[in-house]
Amino acid sequence: MTNSRGIKKIVSLVTCITVILSTFSGFAFQDGFGVVSYESSKEVFQGVEYGEIIGENGTAGLEHAYVIQANNKENGIQPMVFTGEVRGTYTLSNMIKYAQEQGYKVLAGINGDIFDTATGVPKGLTISQGNIVTSGYAPDRSLTFDQDGNAEMQTVNVTYGLKGLINETVITNGITSDAITTTTEAITTASAVIQKPFDATIGFINVPQGGAKGLHFFNRHYSKTTKTAGSCTEVVIETGSPENMQLKINGSIKGTVKAVHLNTSNTPIGETEVILSTVSDSSYASILNNMTVGSEVEISATDNNGEGLAEATNALGIYYSIVKDGKVDTTGINKNPRTVVGIKKDGSLVLYVVDGRQPSVSNGLGLIDTAKHMIALGCVSAFNMDGGGSSAIYARLPGLEGNATLKNSPAQLKERSVANGLLLVYKETAVSTAEQLNVYPEMSLAMPGADVQMKSHASNRLYEKVSLPGAVSYSVSQNNGEITKDGLFTAGNTPGRVGITATSGRLTGTTEVEIVHPMNLTFVPSVSVLHLDINQMVDVNMNVKTGVSKVNSKDSLFTWSCDSQIGTIDEEGKFKAAAMNGVKGNITVEYNGTEIVIPVVVGKEILDFSDTIDHWARDYIGKMASSGLVSGVGDNMFMPEADITRAQFLAMLSKTVPGINLDSYGATEFGDVVSSEWYFKYVNWGYACNIVNGLDEKTFAPDANITREQMTIMLCNFSRSLGVAIPQTTSGVSFPDSEEISPWAADYVATVVGGGIMNGDASGMFIPQGLANRAQAAKVVYVYNNIKNGIE
Repeated sequence: MTNSRGIKKIVSLVTCITVILSTFSGFAFQDGFGVVSYESSKEVFQGVEYGEIIGENGTAGLEHAYVIQANNKENGIQPMVFTGEVRGTYTLSNMIKYAQEQGYKVLAGINGDIFDTATGVPKGLTISQGNIVTSGYAPDRSLTFDQDGNAEMQTVNVTYGLKGLINETVITNGITSDAITTTTEAITTASAVIQKPFDATIGFINVPQGGAKGLHFFNRHYSKTTKTAGSCTEVVIETGSPENMQLKINGSIKGTVKAVHLNTSNTPIGETEVILSTVSDSSYASILNNMTVGSEVEISATDNNGEGLAEATNALGIYYSIVKDGKVDTTGINKNPRTVVGIKKDGSLVLYVVDGRQPSVSNGLGLIDTAKHMIALGCVSAFNMDGGGSSAIYARLPGLEGNATLKNSPAQLKERSVANGLLLVYKETAVSTAEQLNVYPEMSLAMPGADVQMKSHASNRLYEKVSLPGAVSYSVSQNNGEITKDGLFTAGNTPGRVGITATSGRLTGTTEVEIVHPMNLTFVPSVSVLHLDINQMVDVNMNVKTGVSKVNSKDSLFTWSCDSQIGTIDEEGKFKAAAMNGVKGNITVEYNGTEIVIPVVVGKEILDFSDTIDHWARDYIGKMASSGLVSGVGDNMFMPEADITRAQFLAMLSKTVPGINLDSYGATEFGDVVSSEWYFKYVNWGYACNIVNGLDEKTFAPDANITREQMTIMLCNFSRSLGVAIPQTTSGVSFPDSEEISPWAADYVATVVGGGIMNGDASGMFIPQGLANRAQAAKVVYVYNNIKNGIE
């Protein structure tokens, strides 16, 4: 369809998928983060706010940050460092569960210090409830909290002293009475064992032995055993109670030597014991070897700086300081997911996470940009914690949630177990009387005429979930839209901010909707090209954004039409193909003077290859080829039975993503993926989107043939990266060779089979380790692509 007057802009999706109705204007700019197209903030406790920021960084692209700002003065909130056993790692959800079992209520939390992934030991000094949990394997600086919750970064300079008694053999000279003659005296040599005091320095508290051959201290904060290996000397010291074995800064513990074990390792650690350990060939071995059973030992921890570390009730190490005295204190530019703790001038805490490594969600920030954003948020100090795949943030939304829940999207699409975490907790209790009315969503973006569903929830004085005091009614400010008694808001036509007020009993609550000007909207359909069977149906949906932020939309707000020979389409984009083979035409979508054209082919238009005409996968291959989703290998050959490689299957998946820009993904560090190879950009994209991983940090093996079970993993990861759930339409499927499916692939295989995308061979076998061929891959991608696009 054309417009002879030139009023409408017509765009074919063959060449362009996203229509930009204007340049973005009027958006806020936050230094370091970029142009912000969405920002929300909600009070989740007295003096505590939770918010999200979505925007576009000039160099990094799409960004999504999560921010908790807490002024914990006189509100009962306390920072709490969770550690568990040093040699164990825990997800934040497990940390929160444990804190709740101890009687705490958890308002928020983030992951903590960077750690040795092989042992779980954090880098820095960790203190919990005033007790030293570990010195850290490379202590430098720690973020500390005193009993009032005041935060401060402390340089760590602690000496761990050891005093006790050792057995020492003394040589004496004596004269025997029967050896005396008139001319000489026979001198004999004798020895005696005496106890001698000694002082020594302990190198590490609850840190595994390494190449330094140092003196190590272990207690039950570490593990149930010392986890040492080889030949060691390990001294067991009894302290008398679990409280007495706790070591504090500028404090000491005393105990009695219970046993000295020579040439041993992996000694059990009792609840009231501490263990001193060193390897047998170290300079400390002679001290431990000669310690006296039954003698008293004193172990101390002295802060050499004397700057307040002794007042720390909680502490955890930091990775980098990135803001100091209100100025950028870093040089890092590599973009990654980030976890940051900041301190404002008034002492308020800022817990901050920005997602990364997920182009459809967030790309991550460099340290310089992160520092600038923390300054923009009011921080005078800020510290980079363990980011990357470990970045996670929890918060409890008042009235809506009974417990803190995960808010961000971790880079690996699931929480990683980490060494420690920082929680905001309280123990106060309150009655279930409703004191606040909370309206959700907290902040919404909507195109004129679109719907937003509102929900109201009550909370008590402590912002905890309680029952509503009565029925809820709603009203809209400025008469810019309508809202039903059930909270369904339909946006008016006037762009701008609209307030919505909810009332329940004596309580009122408010939220806002930003009605976005049509000239600040972009829109993209769910499909770029359609190849359908006769009478087949598909629901074409429109995805709308302002800047990089999603906007509530309604398909009926667009004008839909199609060429009559290809079928029919209704006002909501539901298209039914005609009952005629081999017809071509277009679906046209129009909004605000701009049109998008979606090419459509109905029926048996199949691109045949000379070796696929009689092949079982002819239809799959032919339709994929006619849509440009697969191609031949030359000489009109497809080679359907040829094995398919990891890189080839990845490339096949990428071609189903409308408007993908492979040039926007940075290079990986795989040594076997070089820029001169055809698969270079595909691997960059797949790795950045968590669709594929390498065999190790330096090897991807792009030319390795992919197995059938590996194909299910890549397909599931691809679907997850798009935010598409594979519907489970088939249940109870089992294969005679199910036991041959690798344990790590079983869930993926079940998901793909349950979605009807893959099945067994003619004998009913799945053959999980069998190599997938090009025909199988074409069928899998064809079926999945129809599921993704809602084609029935």
